[in-house]
Formats: sequence, structure tokens, C-alpha cells
Amino acid sequence: MSGKRTVITGHIVSGDDIIGELPDGAVLIEDGRIEAVTRDAREFAGIDAEHLETAGGFVLPGMVDSHRHTWMSLLRAHSCDQSLLEFLGNTFYGIGSVVTAEDLGTAALVGALEALDAGVTTILDCCDCVNTPDHATAGIAGLRESGIRFRYAYGIQSFDFRPPGFAAHAERLTDAARVRAELLPGGDGLGDMAMLLSDFGTLPFTDTAAEVRLARELGVLIASHTGAAPNSVLLRGLHEMRRHGLLTPGHLHIHCPALDESEWQLLADTGAKVSIAPETEMQMGMGHPPFRACIDHGILPGISTDIVAVGSGDLFSQMRLGLQHQRALDNHRVHRSGGMPAAIDLTVRDAFTWATRGSAEALGLGDRIGSLTPGKQADVIVVKPRMDLAPTGHPLGTVVLQSTAADVDTVLVAGRVRKQAGRLVGIDTAAVRTRAVEAADRIRTNAAALTVHSAQDCAAWFAHADATANAHFAAADR
Repeated sequence: MSGKRTVITGHIVSGDDIIGELPDGAVLIEDGRIEAVTRDAREFAGIDAEHLETAGGFVLPGMVDSHRHTWMSLLRAHSCDQSLLEFLGNTFYGIGSVVTAEDLGTAALVGALEALDAGVTTILDCCDCVNTPDHATAGIAGLRESGIRFRYAYGIQSFDFRPPGFAAHAERLTDAARVRAELLPGGDGLGDMAMLLSDFGTLPFTDTAAEVRLARELGVLIASHTGAAPNSVLLRGLHEMRRHGLLTPGHLHIHCPALDESEWQLLADTGAKVSIAPETEMQMGMGHPPFRACIDHGILPGISTDIVAVGSGDLFSQMRLGLQHQRALDNHRVHRSGGMPAAIDLTVRDAFTWATRGSAEALGLGDRIGSLTPGKQADVIVVKPRMDLAPTGHPLGTVVLQSTAADVDTVLVAGRVRKQAGRLVGIDTAAVRTRAVEAADRIRTNAAALTVHSAQDCAAWFAHADATANAHFAAADR
């Protein structure tokens, strides 16, 4: 006996290499999965189902944000003029130390809804603000309330939260095991668990090793911020990890602009995945977003928004910035040789792949989401240009280079409508806003008592952290 059926007709951009693009196609959804895709919408016209018409719109797989910190969703644009060092010294470790469990739960809900509104149906929520066990519980509850598909990456970073929620590093690992056993045991639901390792070099190497071993025991995705600080050993240590057997196939390395050739080869050799956050990386001095390095080493990159404390919360912006920046770098290489570029190498289809299949594979979900392929989960979006005054000459070009969250008309997650006619469905947005304003006011009030560190102070702190990381890595092989 079949369950609920939905048919979506329109210009299909499947993201599937075999199915391709179907200008007059249709997608049949049944019981939350894609049952079939046809190039002739008339084939499904007589089916007993809910029919969603998308005249003037483009039907696409839901986008996948492979690295997003929802706990900073209430700090909108707070760090828009900060360097990485100022961000770490004043926002991350500073404001992160006053975020309560209630604040974090609200922020997770807001961040997930913001993602859904922008056509992002799946996120890796990098929750590196687990100040207490209640913070993890609240964050997961906020994600579930939104209806988004998610992997909750339990972060092991330590903030100066009062009173402390954990007395030692081992207690954080015990709580991560609790989350896996009680809150996210796995399965086919919308939520699953991952682990976000403590930043390499900030803790003794034995602690990092313990984190990796636990993640393997729990059977969860391993993620880390890797190679995001040029001229520093912080966030490095890959060779030490390799020597100790700690680089796991599928390990998701976030950022990576500061890696050298030997480290890129390690990623390729160990079956690593990479998530790139163009906007943050370009602002904060992390280096050039490493799309070309990924491609040259046979790694399909994923793409991500990172934090709305810095930039945009939609993947249209990240696709556009990433693609055009890499094109400029590629063109510059030709200029330096004395010529003019005769052709464009990277295409809008490449960029869209980063935001869909690439990010899905980065999260270990490539067999479930990332394309409109029969058998996969029915995570589907419709992008419909608001000012549809003239036809497009290239539908995917319009999506990647000319669209915003405001152009996302419809969003389905596992076949369930989460946004329709440009508005979120089943969410009291006024009530969410009230919660968000109250939480943001609390955070702002509590943060007012914190010391604001100068750029020079932050640089001195970072230099000390770099020296500590050197010592930790040196001790790894003793």
C-alpha cells in the first residue's frame, strides 16, 4: 500500500550525471523518497498525488551546508570586521563563554530555519560551544524543532563558562558518548551525530587521540578545523596524526587553505573530505579558498557558510564567491604567463555540485541526498526568480550566480514541505523571533562584562597558542 505521494513539475536540474537537466520534467515522491524522475511531465499528470506546479521555477536537490555553527546565529554580523585572531579572542572564546543552554537551543533553531529558508535542507551543525551537557541537549532539540536534516557535530572546545560544566577533558568525552547513546543513536531519521575534534595543537596530543578513538567507537563522522592559519602550526599536526594512525577515511577537514603539498597528499591518501567556507576564509586571512588544491588531489570539495557572525547564511553567496574567486586565480596564472585566458575551466555546474553532491559526500550522505536520484531522500527545493521579467539563457547559471534566499519558493525535507510560496511552513516565526531577541539580549548583557582585547593582545595570545601547539606536536612522538 503506497503512502503519501507528491509530484513536482518544472525545469528539473537533477544533479545526477545520468538524469541530467529536464526542461519539462517531473519528480515523483512517495513516502519521503524519490520514486521516479521523468523528462516528460505528462507521464505523471494522472497520478493520484499532490501536484506542485513550479511555473517559471527550477526544481533542484536541496543544498547541503557541510559546516555551519548555528550557536552563533544570534550574533549576526558581529564579527564582520574582525580578523581571525580578533574573532577567536573576542567572539569565539569571549562571547562563547557566556552562552547558556537556553541561548544555544534558540540559536540552533534560528540557524536551522535560516538555512531552510535559503534552500539548505541538510547541515553539519558544528557545535563547539558545549559548555555543559544541557547545551548539547538544547542544541539538538532546536535542530529537531526546525525540521531540517542534520548531523550534530559535538564539539570538544573548552570555554571559560561559569560554573564549569565539565571538570576535565574526559568528562566531555563521556558526555559525547551520552549524546550518541541517548539522543542520536543513528538510524534513518533526520538527525545523526558527528564529532568536531578540538582544534589541533590546543590540547595535548594524547587528548586529540582520545577524541578520535571515541569517535571511531561511536561510529560517527569525524570533523576538524584544519589548516586555517598560515604561518602557524595551529590546526596542523596531520603528519603526527598519520604516524599514530589517527587519520580516518571520510574525516572531514574544514577550511584547509594553509596546508602544504605534503599535507594535501596525506588527505588524498587517507580518503579525506574537505569543506570550504569562501567568505570566512577570504575575510579572516586564512588564505585562498582551496578549490583548486582539492581538484588537483582528486577530492570533490564541499562548501559551507560557517558563521553568520561574519557573512551570509546562504549557499548561493558561497557558490558565487567561491567560483568567481577561483576563476580569478586561474585567470591570473594565465596572465602571469603573458597571455589572456581563452576559456573558463570551472563552471556553474561545478559550483552547484559543491553545494549539493560534494557536501553530501563530505558528510557521508552521498547515497541518501545531494541529487534528484530515484531511491534517495526527497530533499527538494524550487528556486523561482522573484523578478521574473525576462527568460534566462542558462537556468543553472541563474541559480548559482543570480539567486538569493528570497528566490527560494519551495523546500521539502524527506518529502515534507518546509517552505511554500516563499514562506516557512508550520513555524510561528513571530514566536521564534521573540525567543531570539530575548536570547540575543541576554548574550549581549552578559558579554558586556567581558574584556575586549586589542588586535595586539589577540596577536600575542595567538603567538603563545602557536608555541603551545609546537610543544604538543613535539610531544606526540616521545
